[in-house]
Amino acid sequence: MAIHGGTHFVISANFTDSGAPAYLAANGEWVRQLQSALTIATEAERDELMNRALEQERMVCDPYFFDVRVEGRTIDPISTRERIRAEGPTIRIRRPD
Repeated sequence: MAIHGGTHFVISANFTDSGAPAYLAANGEWVRQLQSALTIATEAERDELMNRALEQERMVCDPYFFDVRVEGRTIDPISTRERIRAEGPTIRIRRPD
């Protein structure tokens, strides 16, 4: 599978305890911030890391990868879905008062 419009891949999942988005970091741990995620340059490395991520399904569920653009130190998701997962809701949450 080729990178469609991106320069790298990021592996993501959801934490099983909270359902929050999780991103695989360079040290092999799962983090909540996209900007702390490991960026993967090749399909071979991506596939190897995906296999490792699938073995960690007690901590995270349903790992998958997505395309990103990396410019400097900024990770920019290609898809709107991943941008929303990383940044939060697209509408302002109103307070009950």
